[in-house]
Amino acid sequence: MDRKKYIENDVLCLAECLEADNKILYESWNEHETIWGYNWKIPHSFDEYCTNFKNDNSSNSWSWGAVIMRLEDNAVIGRIGLSAGLPDLTITIFKAYRNQQYGTMAFLLGVRYCFEILKLDKIYAGCFEDNIASRKMIEQCGFKRNPEGDDIEGHIFTDEDRLQLDFMIENPHCP
Repeated sequence: MDRKKYIENDVLCLAECLEADNKILYESWNEHETIWGYNWKIPHSFDEYCTNFKNDNSSNSWSWGAVIMRLEDNAVIGRIGLSAGLPDLTITIFKAYRNQQYGTMAFLLGVRYCFEILKLDKIYAGCFEDNIASRKMIEQCGFKRNPEGDDIEGHIFTDEDRLQLDFMIENPHCP
């Protein structure tokens, strides 16, 4: 299956999302740890997901999105996206591929893409204060705390207040 590759390193590439990816992306969004990490659950059936969350980046909430593909076997191992607005870089690594450094590698590729191709001057990322793995990954990728961007949300499962930490990185090639 041919797909456009946006950027790559020796292990991974960020590539265009295809319709064939919908099932695995939908299943990932409905996985408990993903819901917990994002504090959001897709309130749609698979058919509604396919209609409402097209992978063509035409959604108003996303300015760019890609699948994360392992080069050795072309396995789709996650998704990365850049939300419209701030811009905010987000990532999901599918459960079978977590804790293998793929998230850090893919996030670094996403940062490179945002700075080298999209020519953004800065990007943001966030995680909840209890998501230690995500915080470590964000910091390893060079993001610094941006406390004025912190936000409190009600937890999706308990409705208790939950602090989302904000991080930012600036393009070193911008004045």
